Parts: sequence; C-alpha cells; structure tokens
Amino acid sequence: MSSNLSANAFAKFSTTSVQHFTNFSWLWSRYLLPAMIAYPFLCSFLRLRRIKALQAKFKYGTPECPSYEGMTVQEAHDIIEPISDLEFPALFEKGLQFALFRTYGIPTISELLVKTTQLAATKNVPKRYADTGVLLADMYAAEPDSDRYRAANARLNYLHGHYIKQGKISNDDMLYTLSLFLNQPVEWINRYEWRQLTELEVCAMGVFHKAMGDGMQISFEKLPSYSTGWKDGLQFYHELDAWAKEYEKKYMVPDKKNYDTAVETRKLLLASQPDFMKGALTKIVSAPLDDRLREAIMFKRAPASYSAFFNGFMEVRRFYLRYLALPRLWFQTNPFHTKEPDKKGRRYVLKWDTVPMYVKPTLWNRWGPGAAIGALLGIPRPGDEGTYPDGFVVENVGPSVFVGKGTKEMEVTKEKLKKERTGGCPFAVR
Repeated sequence: MSSNLSANAFAKFSTTSVQHFTNFSWLWSRYLLPAMIAYPFLCSFLRLRRIKALQAKFKYGTPECPSYEGMTVQEAHDIIEPISDLEFPALFEKGLQFALFRTYGIPTISELLVKTTQLAATKNVPKRYADTGVLLADMYAAEPDSDRYRAANARLNYLHGHYIKQGKISNDDMLYTLSLFLNQPVEWINRYEWRQLTELEVCAMGVFHKAMGDGMQISFEKLPSYSTGWKDGLQFYHELDAWAKEYEKKYMVPDKKNYDTAVETRKLLLASQPDFMKGALTKIVSAPLDDRLREAIMFKRAPASYSAFFNGFMEVRRFYLRYLALPRLWFQTNPFHTKEPDKKGRRYVLKWDTVPMYVKPTLWNRWGPGAAIGALLGIPRPGDEGTYPDGFVVENVGPSVFVGKGTKEMEVTKEKLKKERTGGCPFAVR
C-alpha cells in the first residue's frame, strides 16, 4: 500500500516538475530569450536617438545644409547642454577637471600658482578649486545671454585682470588654458565614451569657446586665420587645438613648480577616498596621463597592471553604456550647484567628488548613511571646518584677498557683455 502511495506521489511530482519545466521553457523561448536579445538593440537605438534629433533640429552638416557656417552661440549652448548633462556628464566633467590639471605642466602657469599659493598650498587648494568650478559651471550651464553667465564671466575677468595688469599672466597662457577647456572634454569623450562626438558637436564646442574667449578678452592673433576670420566652429576648433599641441611641445617641460601644484590637486582629487585606497588611486591617477604631461609634472608612470586595469574598466564601461544602459532622461540631470540664490542671497554646491566646499550641511548631507560611513573613514563632510557651509556669492568668489572687491569692475564688464554677447554667431564679426 505504502509503495503504491510513494509511486503515485513520485509520479505526480515528476508530472508537475515536467509541466513546470515545460512552462518555463515555453516562457524562456517565447518571451525571455527574445527580450534579452532585443534589449541591447533597444538600448543602442534609444542612445542614438538624441544625436539624430539634434542633427534634425539644427540641420548643420546635413544634405539639406552641408555647411556649419552661421552657428550661433545659443545654438552651440543648446547642442553642448545634452552632451554635458545627459549624454556624457561624467567624462565631460573629467575632461574639464583634467584641463585644469594639464595647465600645471606649463611652468609659467604653475609659477604663478606657487607664488600666490592658490593651487599649491594644501589649505588653499579646496576653495580655489571650488571657486573655479562654480564660475565655470555658470559659464557652461547658464544661457549665453543671461545675467548668471555675465556675472561669472565678469568675476573671472576681474580675478585674471589683476595678474594680467602685473604681467604675471600672458595672453598665450590664457589662450592655452582656453584651448584645454575646448579640447579636453572632446578628447576624453572620444577616447573613452560609448560613441565619439559628431562634427556638429565639435563645431558647437568651437563656437561656444570662441565666444567665451572673446568675453575673456583673449587675443587669437596666434592662430592662422586670425586676419581673415574663421569659417565656422570646426575650423576654429582645429586651429586652436593644433596651436595648443605645438605650444605644449615647446613649453610643457619638467619643473619642480609643476609638481608642487599638481601633487596638491592630486591630493584634493583623492580627499574623498578612504586612506587605505589612496596608495592605489595615486597610481591610477597617472594611468590616463600622456608621457609629455606626466614627465612635465614629474609624476611616476603608472605600473602596467594599473594602466591595464584602468583601460579595461573603461572598455567595460563603454560596452555597458552602449548596449546595456538606457539613456538618461531630461529629469536625470545632476546640476553642479543651485541656479538661484536663497533668501540670504547664497547659492550652494549640490554635488562634489573632493572636499565638500560650499555644500549646505543638511541632515542628509551631514548625517545620512553615506556621510556617516564617510565620517568613520575620515572623509570630509559638509559642514566641517573650512568647507564654507554658508554657500557662495559670485561677486565674492576667489582668493580671500579679493573678497568684497571688484564690484564696480564687474558691473562695467557685465554691461559690455550685455551689449556685445547677444547669443549670435561669434564669427560674423572678427
């Protein structure tokens, strides 16, 4: 009797198992497998849709309008915005960060930074780095003819103007720095991202930075087409990029002052990492550096295993983003700082990967899970001493010696920019 019951139970279990397996096989072959095969194609299709939409909207470089002439600063801003906010936010930002890092390879630039101690003394580096970030963030994110853009441009001009008048900053150094903000995001994206930038996007970078240079009163007389003018942003991009690379060959040379500046910024870049990781990350920082820059700032070459790890990680990231990650939507932007001031007239940084300067110490920022873990690991938190938790006002951004100064000069510059910078094509009039 019991043997019959066992046999029946086994038969029932076997039948049920076969049915479940058959149902799963049917589900797998009918839905799951096709979905897994289709998903990478869906990701690829959706990721390419944004650039196709931009191309259709602006027409430049299409059979309908083969030329890139006439692109306005406003159009360039509207093309760059999705690049920096949605398409490639991480590497666009890294490109700008390493643009600043790359200037340390020029002794005439690092010499001034060492003398003023602004980026060569540990106590000054976090604030000076944050100051540069908030001004550049306004210049890239704000509308080209907005008060916010003009205020950031005017403050930058005031801070630079003090040293230009003393002959401590040359036009060549200003032009070279501008060239890095032009070409480094492009080079980082083209080297490591899931797709390269199109000519439309590169042209937009050329147009935008030509207007930025005009606003900063940088002379372009060293470029071949200065006397005749540039046809479009592409021609300007390639001329300034070529000039910068020749400039590096002549002037990017090893110097102790280069090292003193670069090593402090490297410390800052690793400030938000736990101590036990800093040794390995110090070597990783050298991995993406080309030999000329690495030798100029006197950094050691990254071990082959670290370079292989870095390059391998970037390749895996490229594949993941291209085929497995859905594109960011408009509400997934992650602004660097607040656009409008609060009731006290202060603005605040919203994201940080170094010391949290100008970050409001909200309950979450200071005591949330991430902050708590950071505290245990000795990582700086918003509200810590010296982090300026009360935020910033653009009119006071910069070294402490300039706080409360420059208001009149800024107003003159803003009025001039209001008349001259209307968002039109920067190549219409030389």
